[in-house]
Amino acid sequence: MIPLVYHPAYNVSAFGLERLHPFDGGKYRRIHDALIVRGLRRGKDFARPRPVSRQELLKVHRPEYLRSLQRSETLARALEVPIVRRLPCWLIDWRVLRPMRYATGGTVLACRLALEHGLAINLGGGYHHAAAGWGGGFCVYADVPLAVKTLRDDDKVGKVLVVDLDAHQGNGTASVFREWPWAKIFDLYEEDVFPAHKEAEDYPLPVPAGLAGDEYLDCVREFLPQALDEVRPDLVVYNAGSDPFAGDPLARFRLTASDLVDRELLVVSEVRERKIPLAMVLSGGYSKESWKLHADAIEGVLTRFDRAR
Repeated sequence: MIPLVYHPAYNVSAFGLERLHPFDGGKYRRIHDALIVRGLRRGKDFARPRPVSRQELLKVHRPEYLRSLQRSETLARALEVPIVRRLPCWLIDWRVLRPMRYATGGTVLACRLALEHGLAINLGGGYHHAAAGWGGGFCVYADVPLAVKTLRDDDKVGKVLVVDLDAHQGNGTASVFREWPWAKIFDLYEEDVFPAHKEAEDYPLPVPAGLAGDEYLDCVREFLPQALDEVRPDLVVYNAGSDPFAGDPLARFRLTASDLVDRELLVVSEVRERKIPLAMVLSGGYSKESWKLHADAIEGVLTRFDRAR
């Protein structure tokens, strides 16, 4: 079976304050539970990661940035929840950053399992707005750069390609990758939404608001194979944000739930047809249906690929 990575500690709960941001901090549990209810996995089938340590975070993040996370002002800015300025940092670390460290560990584990099994999915992660020295957009730790740097340091991979199909540009990932000639990013995003400043990328694909499912999937179908064939990576990390969904409040694409299932199947098929290992992380998604969109898409991948390896 395709390895699925999850820990109950992924879920963000800060005494209701998490509701001040449109991101659903409890959706990871809902996805996990839905996959069990649907008979796709049992509870014991999920691989459990450990949280990343400060020493591991220093592979990517600057020491001064990690120290700055002890200040409420920095956390409020990165999480985009102004009231955090009034809260003690230990509380935010416990209820928000600790879950993110677990999910970051989950991305590292998913990448390792992808190299072993060909395909693995982390039910969290994808904090693509976090860079070496800054965070934003509810992203604090650069989990994907950390995961691929860890594997690179262990001589497990040479070249890496991130496929980012979140509706927003992966500016943090792109910023980190600028210093690493062996790491590339293919990024399809809505051109006039957050972040205001777009980072230079290897394969940028900015598109206008209002793109419907057929147009969106045609873009992926046309341009992704070229990036895969030019980079010839040893690992692909797929940032599978659900925010291109038509009901998402922070983007203006018009994909249906069915389109998102088709998108996942298209990406996984293109990568696995080339015998490239793929690790999938979930990234953004701000509609009330985000958990179900992810669960449906993962179900589609499991149904197609669980026995096809």
